[in-house]
Amino acid sequence: MFGGKLGIPELLVLLVIFLFFFVFIFAWAKVFSKAGYSGALCLLMLLPAVNLITFLWFAFSEWPVRNAGRATSAGS
Repeated sequence: MFGGKLGIPELLVLLVIFLFFFVFIFAWAKVFSKAGYSGALCLLMLLPAVNLITFLWFAFSEWPVRNAGRATSAGS
């Protein structure tokens, strides 16, 4: 920005952004894996238009975990 130098405030802002980024990715990976999907689906949440579509699909689809629970209780 100003002469191409990064000072302490700029580095702290970058650190906070990266921490937020990794917490966001880790949290979505846990949510997807607990629902029975691959945790790699969290990478779709990084794409601006795809994240909304993925979120809506995830919210309104049948989760594999729920289907496995039904099969287990039906077999008992």
